[in-house]
Amino acid sequence: YCGHQFGYFSGQLGDGATMYLGEVINKNNERWELQFKGAGKTPYSRTADGRKVLRSSVREFLCSEAIFYLGIPTTRAGTCVTSDDYVIRDIFYDGNPKRERCT
Repeated sequence: YCGHQFGYFSGQLGDGATMYLGEVINKNNERWELQFKGAGKTPYSRTADGRKVLRSSVREFLCSEAIFYLGIPTTRAGTCVTSDDYVIRDIFYDGNPKRERCT
């Protein structure tokens, strides 16, 4: 997929560092795909670490819920799982990176 990253348009962002866990069929006979997103490097995470932090995970969750309730088919999150790992991110893109917990 493509989009904006670090304040600039990027033609190819990767695969969201998504790790496929499997599928389940719920009581309504609907198939649900289970994934961890932002869990680490994948073949398409380029040179980045493939990790997500809480702030970007919450933003993505809120956006996907808004899109769903607008009637547009989208993915939805069931939960956010935080890690004991930390990464360095420039939260405000101002040259002052800080440690953030991985999610």
